[in-house]
Amino acid sequence: MAALAPLIGALLTVAACYALGSLLLARLRVTLARAEKPPLAFTLGAAVLHLAIFAILTLHIAYTPVLGALLGTILAAALWSGEWRLPQRLEECRTDSRFTRTVRGLFFAAAATFTLVYFINAWAPEISPDGSSYHLPLIARYLRIHGFEAIPTSLFASLSQGVELVFLPAFAIAGSLSGAALSGGGSGAALVHLAFLMALALAVRAYGQRTGHGLAGNAAALLVYLSPVAGYVGTTAYIDVATASIVFAAFYWTQIWDDDRRNSLLICVGLLGGYCYAAKYTAAVMAIYGAGYVLWRSHSLRAAALVAGCAAIMAGPWLAKNWIYVGNPIAPFGNSVFRNPYIHPDFERRLIAFLQDYGLSDRRKLPWMVFVDGGVAQMPLGPAFLILPIGLLALRKRTGRRVLLPAALLLSTYFSNIATRFLLPGLPFLALALAIACEELPFVLLVIVLFHAIASWPRILNRYVTPDALVLRRTPWRAALRRQSEDSFLSAVPNYSAARFVERTVPPGEKVLAMGGVADAYTSREILVDYASAFNEQLSDILSAAWDEIAKPSRALVFRFPEHALRRIRVVQTTAAPKADEVWSVHEFRIYRGGREVPRSGEWKLRAFPNPWGVPYAFDNSQVTRWRSWETAAPGMYIDVDFQAEIRADQVRIETSTDNPDLRLRLEETDGAGRWIVIDQKPEEFTLTPEVSLRRSAAYELRSHGVRYLFVRDADPGAHYYAQDPASWDFTPVARAEGATIYRIGR
Repeated sequence: MAALAPLIGALLTVAACYALGSLLLARLRVTLARAEKPPLAFTLGAAVLHLAIFAILTLHIAYTPVLGALLGTILAAALWSGEWRLPQRLEECRTDSRFTRTVRGLFFAAAATFTLVYFINAWAPEISPDGSSYHLPLIARYLRIHGFEAIPTSLFASLSQGVELVFLPAFAIAGSLSGAALSGGGSGAALVHLAFLMALALAVRAYGQRTGHGLAGNAAALLVYLSPVAGYVGTTAYIDVATASIVFAAFYWTQIWDDDRRNSLLICVGLLGGYCYAAKYTAAVMAIYGAGYVLWRSHSLRAAALVAGCAAIMAGPWLAKNWIYVGNPIAPFGNSVFRNPYIHPDFERRLIAFLQDYGLSDRRKLPWMVFVDGGVAQMPLGPAFLILPIGLLALRKRTGRRVLLPAALLLSTYFSNIATRFLLPGLPFLALALAIACEELPFVLLVIVLFHAIASWPRILNRYVTPDALVLRRTPWRAALRRQSEDSFLSAVPNYSAARFVERTVPPGEKVLAMGGVADAYTSREILVDYASAFNEQLSDILSAAWDEIAKPSRALVFRFPEHALRRIRVVQTTAAPKADEVWSVHEFRIYRGGREVPRSGEWKLRAFPNPWGVPYAFDNSQVTRWRSWETAAPGMYIDVDFQAEIRADQVRIETSTDNPDLRLRLEETDGAGRWIVIDQKPEEFTLTPEVSLRRSAAYELRSHGVRYLFVRDADPGAHYYAQDPASWDFTPVARAEGATIYRIGR
């Protein structure tokens, strides 16, 4: 049953998607060609199924029997109504020449061979970095609590998860039947993703037939299907191939509408366009494309509004969820506009900058990495795509122009993340353009496809990609059939051993702070990765203050003024930081009278801009905590203290660190009319030396924030300080394995 469980979960989910799409098409009185119905009904059904599962999660009734009943009801309705069946008439454009029949046979043989390899890889336990670190852990968490919840410790929880929700019933059913919710469910999700890859290839092929480019459609389908990036991504619990399938289906429906012009087809255009947003933010341009294309071709605002309205049905729930949980409808982005306590704008800036180059210093190397060896782009499209510029010749034909327009639109978002998989949504269009450009030379087209197939075969692929490229390198029969133990198979997966190490060592229910990710799908403990949320970053910053010289409170800026009564004061930052990574920070904001600190009161009203949620850290008497702007320092930032009653003072001292040396501050107070007036703008600067070690203070703060365990790899920042003298930190090493240590914080 362990081996069959993923197949059962995936089969029921895929069949339900197709059945639901077929039922909706019948309701809309839409008739498709035989080649078109399987891929288009499947993707349309997946869109609607994801919405139903969203509702189930919202109602907190996400139990396996409920999900099974949903799938069963859909399947029963489709079988009872007869909508399951394919159209009897074959509406395809065929050429019966001997050459075409030979080509079709070769294409089928290549597709069948790769499908077997793909199927075995998808059936094996989940191995992908992103699938095991956040796609699957999120749906596993939803299933544990039977619905959505606020997850303030992970930015990934704020991404739209339209594809993951289609994975969810397969994950739940497979995990329940196999008794291995994480590994068995992961295989079920990967098999569903493989169905999206098949649907994409079938849709590309069908589009070629619909437009009278049958040979080009077959060739383009194989160029996409055999691409190493599609083969790896489409057999794991990533979401990028599914996104590409949804994007192409959204495009396809605009073309069907353009040929037929029935209003019912606009519903399909809108639903798929909105589902693009629900699948992946960067695919949202297809919702704009759908509405814009309909407006252009029909000159009807009503038709475009219908498309936009249907798109909103799909995208709206995700916007609402983020607004409710994190106060930012487009989280984890847009945090400088929708400021919130969960994701820092500075992290967003650093993340975007990293994704745009992945540390690559010379972008001239990027094409080779994208097309051939993977490199920092992680996985290749395949060397056959080096001749993609030939595809521009397709502009000579109407169909070529039709596919190159959405290709350009989708590629416009690529440099927001240069990983090759972000090219997948545009790949079907590029492949079609290339195939159409070469269609008049069928032998050349055949050679291109055969070269692509050979170059994409795992044994050949291993010879030219980089060692760390994410590609299919073997066919794991024994792991798929569960004849090889999952632990043995997964031991080679990055971060799997770390996840199992945490699972064995840390008691259930405990949170673990880590400086880097682990394969969260294989542990039930909550891993707080330092960069994944504002809360986690704050914890990491607390630790840094105890060992990193530039993060310690080592500077004091002192404002002196004649003693007088104060009602409200603020310290204002007045200069623009010369570097984007320079943020303003304040460890302590102290007020003195006659050399003695004025006692702080719970009545004081504290404000700050930006990051008002962190301002208590500047008034907590802890040297390891600090308020930070968490965005590039700019004029007008402030910390404001309203005493609610008059106090007398003659000095304000700001204790800070050396990592914001270029900033300038001034002190202001309110006059009797409530206007701000300057008290002093030339503070004296002194060097501070902490009176005691900050290490135990850091441990105390982590425990007060609910964190009792620390996972540290030997290469992590600060690791050698913890290892040298853990007792001075109030840390106890509880286990060590494979270059990592788990510390218990406190007793």
